[in-house]
Amino acid sequence: MTGLLIVAVALVLAMLGSELALRGTKLQTGLSRVLVVWASVFLLTVYPSFRYGDTGVIVLLMFWGGAFLSWFGVRSHIESSILLRMVYLLRQQPLSDAELVAKYGAHYGQAMRLEELYRGGLAVKQGDRTAVTAKGKNILRVVAQLRSGSVKAEPEATS
Repeated sequence: MTGLLIVAVALVLAMLGSELALRGTKLQTGLSRVLVVWASVFLLTVYPSFRYGDTGVIVLLMFWGGAFLSWFGVRSHIESSILLRMVYLLRQQPLSDAELVAKYGAHYGQAMRLEELYRGGLAVKQGDRTAVTAKGKNILRVVAQLRSGSVKAEPEATS
């Protein structure tokens, strides 16, 4: 029972620490900071769970990886869900379709999405154009491979 309590507290700490590490940025932009939080909390959890619980390191590592992936999936979905954002916008008052789309575009439109790409180092502003960075190209390459199941040529940068 002690081991379960240690792991439960560690999970709460990892989730709260992740939110603090993100500081309002999107998950994909702050993923490296989140990974540092989860790895640090895991390392701090290994000894107490082994010493005071009956959990082995391999079992804890497998559980921790699954817990992270579950948290990441839920957090990422909530963050990127258009429907949830629209429900959030409707919380104060009913809106017509056109009003809802206009309000959504004002709060979560192209400018905001581009700013997040700039903050994440995935794109840069070059004069009046936007270019994909090397980091962005690597992500595009991985996504293309995941979609097709094979290696593709490097994606072209677009503005």
